[in-house]
Amino acid sequence: MAKTKKNKKNLIIVVVTVVILCLVAGLIWFWASILPGYLSTEKAVSNYFTAISNEDSNLYKKTCYTGKWRNNYKGDVSLTDRISEALSMQSGATYGNVQIISVEKLDKEYAEKMTDSLKTRFGINQKISQIARVNFTVDTVFEGQSQSSGTITRYCYKCGGKWFFLAEPEVIVDLGVEG
Repeated sequence: MAKTKKNKKNLIIVVVTVVILCLVAGLIWFWASILPGYLSTEKAVSNYFTAISNEDSNLYKKTCYTGKWRNNYKGDVSLTDRISEALSMQSGATYGNVQIISVEKLDKEYAEKMTDSLKTRFGINQKISQIARVNFTVDTVFEGQSQSSGTITRYCYKCGGKWFFLAEPEVIVDLGVEG
């Protein structure tokens, strides 16, 4: 009888452990898949060009803006209009074969500058933890003509453990990373 109680106790422990592991795995999947942003700068850059190529405003939002930024956007024009303008400026071109050359994480002061910029420009209290300078090449096809870009430098920012492509020109100017 003591052995039966011990087996039941062990079975309960195993079942509880499996349930907890499933819940943790579900939360990790939700964080990685559903919430905006990406686990790497490479994915943020690649998905930015996919969004531009496909004129996909939802992917553009997920790639460039945190949920808090999207939900509290207070720019001079609406976020939807801003994204539409960005997509129309590059309309007709398709981008592919993004090749990352280098990723350089910048000093903390740049993350602090972006946090300040978001607060000043958009009224958003969003903590940015890291800024990265990403050098890459991308192939472009426009009106049947294909060409490689040469090295391009853009910036990504990290917030809430995820990377986003920094597409707001005013914020880039505020960071002081380009001369």
